[in-house]
Amino acid sequence: MAIKVLLTACILLFTGLSIACPEWHASTESNQVSGWDYQLNPQNIMVTPDPKDSNARVIKLTITPDSIWPNGHTRAEVKHNGCATNEGDTSYFSWEFYLDRPIKITNNIAYWETDKTYQQSMGFYLKPEVKNGHPITELTFFSSHPKRQIHWQKAVEVGKWHRIDMALTWSENKQDGRISLWFNNQAVITKLAAETKPDANPLFIQLGLHRNQSDTLVDTIYLRNAKETSSLAQLLTVK
Repeated sequence: MAIKVLLTACILLFTGLSIACPEWHASTESNQVSGWDYQLNPQNIMVTPDPKDSNARVIKLTITPDSIWPNGHTRAEVKHNGCATNEGDTSYFSWEFYLDRPIKITNNIAYWETDKTYQQSMGFYLKPEVKNGHPITELTFFSSHPKRQIHWQKAVEVGKWHRIDMALTWSENKQDGRISLWFNNQAVITKLAAETKPDANPLFIQLGLHRNQSDTLVDTIYLRNAKETSSLAQLLTVK
């Protein structure tokens, strides 16, 4: 058996084959925030009833003046280490978010970043705006390399769950990297060529609320159904 395992490892090493990523799902079982690789300011992260369904459980993250990180940023986030983020790999990742009121100040709500070097690859942020005299919240998707570019924006409805699906092919070269994005089950970006991998390090994703500075304004976001799959078909399955 040991010889068979060794031979299998050697074949994978020298033929460049890779093992498919296992299915990953975050969990709120037993009213615990579980499945994530790390929680940033866990005192601001809790399991709570779904605002739209009191029988379901979701994650609530609240950013407050005391949510300061050692680097001076303010944050309440959960972290997931991506499975397939080497050169040429493709990641399939999905989650849903909910706002119970318009956002008060610009917050990053999701971003991919490299391990060790902490180079941001791409992400989403929410920004308060005013339209026809009423406050709205605008969602923006951007990539970061070789410079920041905005690729998509949309006003998001408060009091409604919103779903984001991403299919990302990782590469340090723009001609090989690809971004596909779905919002509420509608394709909004399809195979956009981009420098998706800032360097050779693996990437992780962080979800929640994040600001580059301290601030007294309090914002809240709810998360559910965060998952990583091994195929696009599994990613886009709607339960």
